[in-house]
Amino acid sequence: MLLPGSKENDTWSLGASTRLDSYRLALTPAKEGVNPAAFRAALTEGGPSFVDLLLTQNLGAWWHHCFQANGLLESLPRGVADALHQAHMAAAARYLAQRTALIHIDQLFEAAGISYAVMKGAHVRECAYPDPSLRLTGDIDVLVAAPDRRCAAHALLDAGYLVNADLATISHEACFTSSPVEIDLHWDIMRPGRTRAEMTAGLLARRRRVNGFWGLSDADALFLMLTHPAFAKYVCSPNMGLPRVADFLLWVQSRTIDWPAVMRLLEVAGLRTAAWTMLNWFRMLAAPAAGAIIDGWLNSLRPGGSRAHYLRFWLDHDLPSRWLNRPLLIQLGLTLFMHDRPSDTLHALRGWLRSRRNRGRDLRLLLGND
Repeated sequence: MLLPGSKENDTWSLGASTRLDSYRLALTPAKEGVNPAAFRAALTEGGPSFVDLLLTQNLGAWWHHCFQANGLLESLPRGVADALHQAHMAAAARYLAQRTALIHIDQLFEAAGISYAVMKGAHVRECAYPDPSLRLTGDIDVLVAAPDRRCAAHALLDAGYLVNADLATISHEACFTSSPVEIDLHWDIMRPGRTRAEMTAGLLARRRRVNGFWGLSDADALFLMLTHPAFAKYVCSPNMGLPRVADFLLWVQSRTIDWPAVMRLLEVAGLRTAAWTMLNWFRMLAAPAAGAIIDGWLNSLRPGGSRAHYLRFWLDHDLPSRWLNRPLLIQLGLTLFMHDRPSDTLHALRGWLRSRRNRGRDLRLLLGND
C-alpha cells in the first residue's frame, strides 16, 4: 500500500500530472470561447499519442466537428483527419440507432403507463452539446419507479430485447439489448442504501420533456453528475472517462444552474461529500471560466478538514487508477468516506448486505410472471 511521502508516490504524482495535462488538452472543445487555433496547437503539443487518446476516450467525433466547423480539416495530416472522420461517422451511426430506440421506448412506456426518465449521457448530450451525436455513449440509461420495473422489463422483452441481469447489480438495474442498442433499466440511481433517502420518486416527478422523450430536470441531472460517478466510476479512475467530465463542463457553461436546489438534493441524499470529491476532479481538468464556477461550489460543500485532506490525497495521487484492480481497497478506503455521516455509511453497508441477501427476490421482482 502506498503511504504519503513515499518515493513511489512522488513518481506516481509526476505521472499523474502528465496525464492531467493530456486530459486538459483533450477537453479543449469544452472551453468557452476557445480560439480555433487552439485545436491545432493541442494536436501539436499532445504529440503522436494524443490522437490515440482522443479515440480511446471517445472524443474523436467531437474533435472532428471542431476542426470541420472552423475550416481546419485541411491542416491535419491525412491519417489524423481520416481517423477523426471515421470516429465521427461511427458516432453518428450509433446516435441514429439510439435515437430510434429512444422514440420507441417512449412509445412503449407511454402506452403502458410507465413514468420514466432518460438520464446520464443519453440525456445530457441532447441539452449541452452543439450536436448530440458528438457525444458517444455505449448505452441508454432509463429510470423507472421500482413498482414499474417488471412492467418495463416485459415491455422491452416483448419488443424483442434480450435481458442480461447481473446479480451484482440486480438490486437496482438490469441490461436489455437489441443490437446495436443497449438499455440499462434502473429503478434506483445507485444500489439501495447509498443515498440517505429514496430519490427515484422525486426524480420522476420533476422530469421534463426533451427532444421527444422524458429526461431529468436540470437540477436533478447535475445532482446525478456529482454523485453517481463517485461510487460507480471511482471518481477519477479510467472507468470515469473524459466524456463524463465533458458533460459536466459543458453543462455548467450552457445551462442555468439552480445551485440551492442541487444543494438540497445533496443534503437529502447525504452525499455532499461525494459531490465535493467529484467537483475536485472536475476542477483539476476545468478551464478558468468553468473553474471559477466550481470554486464557489467547492467552498459550499467542503467537509471537515481531515476528511477533505484525506479525499484530496486520493485524487492528488490518483489512487483509484492505481488500485483499480483491487476494488475492495477503493470501496473501503474511498467510497465509504464519501458519505456525509457515520450513520449514512452504516446505512450504505446495510444496503449492500441486503442487496446480496435479496438477489433472488430482486430477480423475480424484475422478470417474474406472478
